[in-house]
Amino acid sequence: MSEYMREIWIRVVMLAVWLALAVGGVVVLDPERDTAALAAALIAASAGLSILRPFGASHLLFAALAAAAYAAVQGLRAVADGAEPDAPYVPAAAAGAFAIVITAIAGDLLRNALLAYDAELHARARVIEEIEAVDPVTGATKRAHADRLLNDEVERARRYGRPFTLLMIGPDAWAEHVQRVGPAQAERVVAELAQHLLARLRAVDTLIHMEDARFAALLPETGLEGAQVVAEKIVTVGEELLGLEVRTGIASFPDDEVTAAGLMREAEEALAFASIASIRVASRNLLT
Repeated sequence: MSEYMREIWIRVVMLAVWLALAVGGVVVLDPERDTAALAAALIAASAGLSILRPFGASHLLFAALAAAAYAAVQGLRAVADGAEPDAPYVPAAAAGAFAIVITAIAGDLLRNALLAYDAELHARARVIEEIEAVDPVTGATKRAHADRLLNDEVERARRYGRPFTLLMIGPDAWAEHVQRVGPAQAERVVAELAQHLLARLRAVDTLIHMEDARFAALLPETGLEGAQVVAEKIVTVGEELLGLEVRTGIASFPDDEVTAAGLMREAEEALAFASIASIRVASRNLLT
């Protein structure tokens, strides 16, 4: 059991014990059965509101109003005609108001523990997701996570009105190269190529291993001109390492496309055109 979970259970038990003591104490002190039932309902409602909290300080506002209302009812009964002079109206009013307010505070502590535990679970899930997303051979992000990353970047770029660029990188005649050097050597070269590419990208950029020796690079906050500079460097590194012609296709948001699927398609088509035209870097905007 984690530290957060243990803390939650401790607070749940403490709140339950407090509710039992608070309701029991008010029922014992309250000389009237109907107001005792009202106090119990207000205490329970205070606990529920402090945990659910539909808005801001709603639980504290409710607790203050409920405590004041219950104390006022007890005060009116104490001065009403026919009131028993020895009845503990004042102690009951004080105990009920105190119980309602403290219940709101105790419920608030439980809510904070629940929120902290939820944040811990999300943080752990994100770490696990990031670990699972990385290809252990290349150190690049796996292809299976490319669509999610691209969709997230599209949403971020739309929200803040910032550009980003997707590069599609691939060598020519890779199948022939694999036959020539063998699959094991080819796999080692791909891993080495990934490390060289990662070393030349920024920390905010993401390198994605698509398949074989093909990679994609996601470049946030990067327009077409900046992406072209990066693409030229990547092509040079790839050619020096592989001894093959390397091409790069560029798709830029929002100039070329505004959807994740469209950007992926544009980058693929630009890479195919670069290979056909025997040019190092291609994009729709660079060609027009």
